[in-house]
Amino acid sequence: MKKIVFASLAGITTLALFAFALPDGGFEGVITYNMSFSASGQSGGAMQQSSGRLVYIKGDKVRTEVNNSMFKRVTIGDRKTKEEITLVTTPDGGKYEVKPDPTKVKPGTEDKPEIKYLDSTKVIAGYTCKAADITVTGKTGEKNSVIVFYTDQLPYNEDMGQFKGLKGFLMQFGVQFGQTNITFVAQSIEKKALSDTLFTVPAKGYKIYSSNAEMMKDIQRQNSGN
Repeated sequence: MKKIVFASLAGITTLALFAFALPDGGFEGVITYNMSFSASGQSGGAMQQSSGRLVYIKGDKVRTEVNNSMFKRVTIGDRKTKEEITLVTTPDGGKYEVKPDPTKVKPGTEDKPEIKYLDSTKVIAGYTCKAADITVTGKTGEKNSVIVFYTDQLPYNEDMGQFKGLKGFLMQFGVQFGQTNITFVAQSIEKKALSDTLFTVPAKGYKIYSSNAEMMKDIQRQNSGN
């Protein structure tokens, strides 16, 4: 289970936060995604049942939350300034903050993926969604494909990192980290006014890192004896 926890936390950090950032006035509200995990053909068990991802969107500002019994992860970003802060807290009192340099390109966001639009459709959270086959080329040249479902009934942003160029809002998608697969499926979409405080970063109390990789290495080192 601990391997799944670390893999899921690391895998979530590879997602493009600004896939959900929209132009001002495009959307304001909350989207709830269900997260399911599988590793080496086995289910993530209780973690799969209790995990979810909340995405708060207010124009260019985005806040995502993943909260379960093993960790809470909050990422706050602004598409205009390119600033992105990640906060992770653990049950043992650990508090970690990742504050990367916004002027540097994030790994895996340089190349545009290959997108093949498919005829398949399905209804997700009340929206008719279309399918697309997205192929991403890894650092060593290997190609990985994933089937996603999207809708053009909601505003969307085509600058979506590993999903950039997709002509729709992501409703079902997956990421892979090592042997762990994480699948996200939208469960509900609620349009409502959001407080600006949701997008405010705490002033202090967190150990600061310059990258997710640096944070993950430190967390794994601290837990290596457990």
